[in-house]
Amino acid sequence: MKKLLLSASFLLIGITAISQTARVQVVHNSADLAAATVDVYVDDVNTLDDFEFRTASPFVDLPAGTEIELSVAPANSTSVADALLTVPVTLMDGETYIVVAYGIVSPTGYNPAPPLSLEIFSGAREAAADPALVDILVHHGATDAPTVDVVETGVGAGTLVDDISPTEFQGYLSVPEADYNLEIRLADGVT
Repeated sequence: MKKLLLSASFLLIGITAISQTARVQVVHNSADLAAATVDVYVDDVNTLDDFEFRTASPFVDLPAGTEIELSVAPANSTSVADALLTVPVTLMDGETYIVVAYGIVSPTGYNPAPPLSLEIFSGAREAAADPALVDILVHHGATDAPTVDVVETGVGAGTLVDDISPTEFQGYLSVPEADYNLEIRLADGVT
């Protein structure tokens, strides 16, 4: 009986370890023409084939609790061996993430030219925290812009994001549903 219980315990632990997942959305925000379209691999599986700039994937389940590799390769890649960038990550079970491809592959014609990277935000939301409001997550993904502010000028909400620098995420902003006019201004107030 003890052996049966011990075997059942190991089986349950194994099933739990296998079933750990995290929710992940990928956003292609690398403005480099050399990376206009890419393939995104999870370990050695081409998960997002021909993924275009300014595109976001739906949220998908990925393995959690164990290290996986997220790789970005040219659109004509034949395997993960063609990757331009590989980032090992360990996702937490039950957590939700947004992964943003940021930076430049080829520095020719770009100044500054921060290298291609994956910026990872944990605590992402698939729905607004308050169903009566809209949640907005801001990421500064412009490689050639300094620290900026995001200012709303239509309904008079004013500065929504103050002093956000490249690669940074601003925590979620919850706002009423409306048409907003957003301006990106230099941190000193100039647009």
